[in-house]
Amino acid sequence: MDTAHVLRPARFSERFVAYLLDTLPFVFGSVAALWVWGSFLQRPMTNGVMAADGLLWVSAAVLWQFAGNLTGGTPGKRLMGLRVVDAVGETPGFVRAFVRAFAWLFLSTPFANFGFWLALFQPRTRALHDLAAGTYVVEHGPRRSDGALAFLLAGAAAVAMFSLQYWVNIVRLRPDDIIAIEKADNGLFVLAQIEEAYREKHGTYTDSLNDLANASGDAELFRSAMLDVFRPRPFRLQAGNMRWRVVAAAKDRRNTLVTRQGGRAP
Repeated sequence: MDTAHVLRPARFSERFVAYLLDTLPFVFGSVAALWVWGSFLQRPMTNGVMAADGLLWVSAAVLWQFAGNLTGGTPGKRLMGLRVVDAVGETPGFVRAFVRAFAWLFLSTPFANFGFWLALFQPRTRALHDLAAGTYVVEHGPRRSDGALAFLLAGAAAVAMFSLQYWVNIVRLRPDDIIAIEKADNGLFVLAQIEEAYREKHGTYTDSLNDLANASGDAELFRSAMLDVFRPRPFRLQAGNMRWRVVAAAKDRRNTLVTRQGGRAP
């Protein structure tokens, strides 16, 4: 007998809140881990570090889903008074729990959570991972009144953590950022001196880095120093008979633009 069809299916809104309750802690943990690594420990934030952080927390989320499926529901679903069952209304076994957890990640999550939105059009609000695993999400007992409060608190914490992460890693200047900007400013000061020396000899300023490299007295050292203190792009050098101006990007996290100009009155 298909007992699951006798049970009342979960509403989409309840499933959505349960999904957020089960997902936000892992988002929070991922951001917090990067913050500790990059800001507290002052370690380099490389692509490898971010990939490892994402893999770790995504794996933890899948295990969380698997354990929840195996016991009839994740904490988020239990807070909303929901339960995961098979076609006869029983708790999914090991295989169904495993299939549902991996389908949750690889089928439902991609393409802007397409597999979850599919539940809006299913008569029993089944998401794509439910269809793959042969499971249903149904109402089971009273919904706990603190579920909505937990969602609001988790959402507020996630927004606060994202804001803190943005400020720490993007807005706030770290010591290495300040050093990079100072090096770029010093580099422009040296360029200014070379421009003036070039004009003394040739009667005009130059917009050619090759000319400046040759005028520096050590072309190889000049080019090495340029690569050390400036990003290759953007770099704009404008010069004429009486004026010169340079705009360059420092090698800090924000690629801060530094500018210097000079010249002589006619």
